[in-house]
Amino acid sequence: MKRYITVKNMVLALIFFALCFFLNNVSDGLPLSLALFVAVIKFGFPVIMPSVLTIASLLSIKNLWLVLLSTVFIIIPDVIFLIYRKKRKAVGAESLIYTFLLLLPYAFFNFPTVDVEKLAYTLIISVFSIVIDSALGAVFYKKLSFATTPTEGFSIIILSVFSLIGAINIFGEAAYRTAAVLLFALLSRYYKNNVALLIGITLSIPLVTFTSNYKYLAAFTLFFGAYALLKKTPSVIISIGLLFVELICGLVLKFYGEYNYLNVIPTAVVLLIVGLIPNETFTKLFDKYNFSPEQAMLRSVVTKNRADVSARLYDISNVFFQMEDAFKNLKKCTESTDVLVEKMVDETLFNMCSSCQLKRQCANRNTPKNQIIEKIVRIGIAKGKISIVDLPQSFTSICAYPNSVIFEVNRLIASYYDYIHSAEGNDKSKEILSLQSSGVAEVLKSIAFSLTKGSAENEADERRIIKTLSAHNVKCEGALCYGEGDDTEIVLIVPSEKCLDSDVVSILSQKFSTRFAISRIEKVSSNMKTLTLKFAPKLDATFGISKITKTNSSASGDCHSLIKVDESNFLVALSDGMGSGKTAEKTSETALNLIESLYKAGLKSEYIITLVNKLLSIAIDDNFSAIDIVLVNLKEATSSFIKIGSPYGFILSETGIKYIEGSSLPLGILDELHPATASARLESGDVIVILSDGVTDAFASSLELIDFLKSAPIHNPQALSDAIIQQALTLSNGVAEDDMTAVCVRVFAVD
Repeated sequence: MKRYITVKNMVLALIFFALCFFLNNVSDGLPLSLALFVAVIKFGFPVIMPSVLTIASLLSIKNLWLVLLSTVFIIIPDVIFLIYRKKRKAVGAESLIYTFLLLLPYAFFNFPTVDVEKLAYTLIISVFSIVIDSALGAVFYKKLSFATTPTEGFSIIILSVFSLIGAINIFGEAAYRTAAVLLFALLSRYYKNNVALLIGITLSIPLVTFTSNYKYLAAFTLFFGAYALLKKTPSVIISIGLLFVELICGLVLKFYGEYNYLNVIPTAVVLLIVGLIPNETFTKLFDKYNFSPEQAMLRSVVTKNRADVSARLYDISNVFFQMEDAFKNLKKCTESTDVLVEKMVDETLFNMCSSCQLKRQCANRNTPKNQIIEKIVRIGIAKGKISIVDLPQSFTSICAYPNSVIFEVNRLIASYYDYIHSAEGNDKSKEILSLQSSGVAEVLKSIAFSLTKGSAENEADERRIIKTLSAHNVKCEGALCYGEGDDTEIVLIVPSEKCLDSDVVSILSQKFSTRFAISRIEKVSSNMKTLTLKFAPKLDATFGISKITKTNSSASGDCHSLIKVDESNFLVALSDGMGSGKTAEKTSETALNLIESLYKAGLKSEYIITLVNKLLSIAIDDNFSAIDIVLVNLKEATSSFIKIGSPYGFILSETGIKYIEGSSLPLGILDELHPATASARLESGDVIVILSDGVTDAFASSLELIDFLKSAPIHNPQALSDAIIQQALTLSNGVAEDDMTAVCVRVFAVD
């Protein structure tokens, strides 16, 4: 059973009664609370409590007959709106008529004499109910969010001004002034900048209206000025600043008329109390009020979809892990040499002896023995084939057809080698498929894990983002944050035309003291778009590439690659095919294309290098490729080098030169590859240099190359790569004896 007597409902009832009480005291005998009553029950509140509280507030008018008649007539909108609810129909502009019917006792109190002035007030109050209805929608539906329309904002101001004028009439100018300063101090801590100025102006209008003293407008403008100057300081300092403005306005500028130090005490007390309240308390209070069912529903749907996709990816990942195990178990299915030799002996004896005319004679002699044929077969396997000199004398002395035996054994040996080569090829293929399955499984598992990140703990940040953008006149209809730490993604819904993407990035980067970068932009409607932001890396990079083909060669065997792996990582690779020309070029391109694709797919380096090596060893005969790979993480400011048969590389910095050496064989030579690896931290201004052997061979030694690099221009990577190639050519007397390529990467801090 639904409970209506709750703390929340009691607070709402108290606020409603206070507003009714204030509205009834705006002007003598003017029942403005009736307009609020109609708007509230039209909004959907239960009719009994508002009806009772509205009648109670009318007692302040001190007109018993009006109270009694209003008590009777208040049943009219109650019944009408209950009928609407039962039929599930929305109330439209006809609520003006229902408000007018409710106000009949006021308009025609002296019937049949009609008071024209009261009739005019009746019409004004009826229209006022529409204004209140708009204000209630902004308060309860939109939670005073930054999606509030100008009309709704104006309605809130009108309702606030009228209510506060009634409060002044009840409590007096001095008490209201203290309360107004308190309200400004409270609300300005949550609603920033332009909204805080609007709050100050709204609070000053009732005082200006009540006293005809326009200096109150200037006073609250000064309050906003003090807030704007001190908003980044602790809350106690803000309160002291506002108190200082109060003293200046009251004692120095004489804005308040008669004013002394005793008048300061109430204001000083409330301001200091507000200043001592922790920010967390304000945040929790306002965040609880600003709970958005639509936002919660959207988050719930997104979270569910991410969880479902994550679960499916985990399941698919497990399938690939099972495939990896299956390929590993099936890998070594080749029969052993001993088993194959035994089969070859049996087949030789069957094919040669079973149809021999002398088999009975040999059988009586118990020859030939299996051990002799096995020895002959093993000799043939070791040598590749046998001849007459490989047959033992004990065999040739009794066998009448030794040449036939030689032919048969050599035939079986040829079949043996075909089988072995085929089986080894199958094993390599299974190993490649096993590696692929394992790599894909790891990628899917990683993606599935990343989708599990994201929680409701980000909701406070989402509200801060919306408020921050609004304070800079950027309308943000919604924000969602997902992920944890540096992997956090922020999705914003902003106008397509009136919102500059760079402004959004700049505002949020300044607010959160970190750099953001836009990773994706999508149009969601004719006038709205979504921006997806991620934390930007600490560093950025610029590149320089220079190359020259071997003199008189038709094509270069050197190929390079520069690819962005994700928002924070990029890959630089240089492949040097053995020799020069079309074949070397094809080998280099094949290796680099494979490496690029696998890194983009998210596979780890150990899978990629092993997989590419095995594919090249199977697919390309006698053509190998030296590979230089550098993975740079701009967020972590790190570099990882993988060198396979490639010459040394360098990291140039203002403090010196780091030497990166490689020692492994090129890709495609051995099944089991052990690449040379190294890692290094990067600082702003560092330059990574990787070279093909055509460049390094032009220098007499690595020391000569290092001496040259010490004086080379490192601030411009393109100028550096050009200088390296030019020096290599100069040392080679202008003749490129091999393909030459220099790739330079300079990293730098982003302001």
